Amino acid sequence: MNFLILIAAFFTGLVVFHLLEPIAPVIRSYRAGVGRRGYFADVIHVIVNGPVLSGVTDLVVACIALLIPTQLPAISGWPWWLQFGVFFVFNDLARYWLHRWYHASPLLWRIHRVHHTVVEMDALSVFRFHVGEAIIKNGVIFVPFQLLGLDDTVIVAYSSLDIVKGFWHHANLRTYIGPLNYLFNSAELHWWHHSVEARGQLSNYGSVLSIWDWLFGTAYWPRGQWPDRIGVEGMDGFPDDYLSQLVSVKQSDAEIIAAASASSTATPSSPTHAIAPAPIVAADFPTGAPLPGART
Repeated sequence: MNFLILIAAFFTGLVVFHLLEPIAPVIRSYRAGVGRRGYFADVIHVIVNGPVLSGVTDLVVACIALLIPTQLPAISGWPWWLQFGVFFVFNDLARYWLHRWYHASPLLWRIHRVHHTVVEMDALSVFRFHVGEAIIKNGVIFVPFQLLGLDDTVIVAYSSLDIVKGFWHHANLRTYIGPLNYLFNSAELHWWHHSVEARGQLSNYGSVLSIWDWLFGTAYWPRGQWPDRIGVEGMDGFPDDYLSQLVSVKQSDAEIIAAASASSTATPSSPTHAIAPAPIVAADFPTGAPLPGART
């Protein structure tokens, strides 16, 4: 039953946002659906990071639970609404800091970079992220709560919300929530996080809530404006197939950009703007709380 709820949330969100995207696109030149770059690789990401990883996570939790004499009964005995509230707040804050570290750490950035190198974004782009990133998130957030006896329906309810939110954040669709941007992370804010501009890309790390960005000085909201370009500067030629994306962690930003510069073959659909001589670095981070590291 829980699996069916997640499947329903996935297909409902995917269909609804794909239908809405042509109405008010952020960037009209982007192709939609199966016609856009990397779409089929994203479908594989959906399968691996969704049902496959979920099954592996459940197996890992079961194995760990067998090694632990007793589970702490505190969470399992709480009312459902309290379990959901604690999980939601902890998860949202933890994801904010994880997201910042992905941009600050050279190693973690290579993993997270897969998500940022999409150059034609639509609703399904939310699932384009390296399986290593999914494993880290599950290991840091989901597994501990499951071991503490969190009700399965709490994770299902949160995950359903997270799926729909992800479609909204990445859909090629202009939406505005006005002053609510001070509380919630919106598509308007998240598109700036996908911008090639350092001021935008190194901002707006929140998942559902934007209050962490405002609190820690990483919020960026140019009212009524949307980025002209998304992706990572110099990486328009990042591979569109799943396996190449998977092994891309072996290369640094500089190596990928150098390879793109040296290549004499460009896909017809690639944007024609010039390649920058260097990637975005953490030194470009906007004024605010210091990063827990520096990406070089």
